Amino acid sequence: MKKILFSIFLILNFSSYAQTGALVFNDTILHNLSIETDLPNWFETLEQDYQLNFDNPDLYPEVYHTCKVTWDGIVLNNCGFREKGNASNSLTNYGKKKPLKISFDEFANQELDGLKKLNLNNFTNDPSLLHDVISLKLFRDEGIIASRTSYTKLWVNGEYIGLYVAIENVDKTFLKFQFGSSQNDGNLYKTDRGAAVSLNWLGAESSGYKDQGLKLTTNDSLDDWTKLISFIDFLNNNHDADFKQNLENKFDVHAYLKILAVEKCIRSWDSYWGGGNNFFLYEHPDGKIRWIPWDMNETFQDIKIVSGTSLLTGYLVPSNKFDTRPLLNRIFEIEEWKTEYLNDVCDLIHDKYTLANLGQFILDRHNLIDDAYKNDPYKYNSYESFQYSLTDYNEDAVSITQSAYVLRLNYPGIYPFIQSQREWAVDQMNGWDHDCSIENNSIYNLFVYPNPASNYVNISNESSGFEYAQFKIYDFMGKLYRCTKYEIMPGAYYTLQLEGIPSGIYLLIKNSADGKIGRAKIIIK
Repeated sequence: MKKILFSIFLILNFSSYAQTGALVFNDTILHNLSIETDLPNWFETLEQDYQLNFDNPDLYPEVYHTCKVTWDGIVLNNCGFREKGNASNSLTNYGKKKPLKISFDEFANQELDGLKKLNLNNFTNDPSLLHDVISLKLFRDEGIIASRTSYTKLWVNGEYIGLYVAIENVDKTFLKFQFGSSQNDGNLYKTDRGAAVSLNWLGAESSGYKDQGLKLTTNDSLDDWTKLISFIDFLNNNHDADFKQNLENKFDVHAYLKILAVEKCIRSWDSYWGGGNNFFLYEHPDGKIRWIPWDMNETFQDIKIVSGTSLLTGYLVPSNKFDTRPLLNRIFEIEEWKTEYLNDVCDLIHDKYTLANLGQFILDRHNLIDDAYKNDPYKYNSYESFQYSLTDYNEDAVSITQSAYVLRLNYPGIYPFIQSQREWAVDQMNGWDHDCSIENNSIYNLFVYPNPASNYVNISNESSGFEYAQFKIYDFMGKLYRCTKYEIMPGAYYTLQLEGIPSGIYLLIKNSADGKIGRAKIIIK
């Protein structure tokens, strides 16, 4: 009886204490999630449901199955769970580790930490397990409304399924948290699975936009698309002199320019400017439409069609998409907004999109999940690729669903990628005669002492706010004598041990996380 009363107390106290998901999305700890279900073959049942819905969603709508959920010791009965996703579901060989959605209020009037639903993503095309986490943090750092994340280990009926990233669901609960209880009643639209939504004019009926992949996720029983269709009509067909002011009244242009700046710097190719996917449109009651970014696993990567030769990195100002993306077309035909956007990019790469801001955050999350992923029975990428994903290059080949094409996905190390994208952004801005620069000393000299050295050498550390580096020692015939792991460089200097290296003259190389290379000649006595 005491256990039952204590559980009830925990649930009630948990909900009242953190109505906005602050406990669930505490991303400084690794959470534990358990699902228990009476389904005799739970995985096969969820797989069959997903495939039926994928093949014919009108005939087979998404189905939640009853389960009990335990999150960090908090128990909720009569919840629902199902598979979700598109490429993250169909392109992977994770075994039982499919992306999942949990509905806490599906069969009972209840919430977990103020949340009604929770997404569990499985790190498809992400050997670092960090793409969603870094991307969504960057949006929030820039003042953009975006989902929160945390990591959790998952068990189903006592079997450890592996590590997941929990991502905040964009729904009325999310809107209430972000905009307030009196401002969460507008229509919310989402690009659906496999969508390619360009926001081009498809007529006054909603059917064309639904067929293109846009889905109304709130107030769907009313099925009233009037405001959105009116906005799309205006966007495509209005060429009056006051277009700029009217668009600003109808759409949060300034927030979208910041979103686009982040997406370009993290190379989010599976987005509006790329595939026409992964975003929400919210009709705020004040009459202005807000853009909400979504699904950021396809970031921090290069992408290539194996049969082709072009690297699809895009342009900072996405001129190659003007003809098929009217929102971009209309925004960037206005010089003032183009300048504002370039200023947003420049501010981003000087402030938030830096290793000084992100480096320690990334390393802390990487270390947090290391052991859980090492023991993940259904991990798609190898543990080794995860270990070296912050600094080293990975690649993977993935077949496109229901297609003969194969994607070649290349994953630069997260740290050097951030620096290279900052430099790319500067080059792009220079092409637009936009004044922006960052420090770029790709090769620099190291200060070492004592030199000549015997058993060790001290290497002075640059004061950059974040140093994560590797040291190598070569003789002048190119033979490698010493190679350290990448690690944090504490204090004013780093001590490198030299035992076992013969007397002679050597080249010391420091590979920094930002891609810079330090060099020094050392003499070993």
